[in-house]
Amino acid sequence: MGFSPRDVDAMSLWEFNAAMDGFAKANGAKQDAEAPSYQEHLDMVKKLGGS
Repeated sequence: MGFSPRDVDAMSLWEFNAAMDGFAKANGAKQDAEAPSYQEHLDMVKKLGGS
């Protein structure tokens, strides 16, 4: 990410995590898929023949 060890030491965990997320997003990291809602889950189960 280009930070020196001193820069990292000066950051809070929140700041480092935000920088890491931004760096990953800017460089094409895959985003996590969102879980279906409860109703979407029930619809999928019904579609697949579940109870």
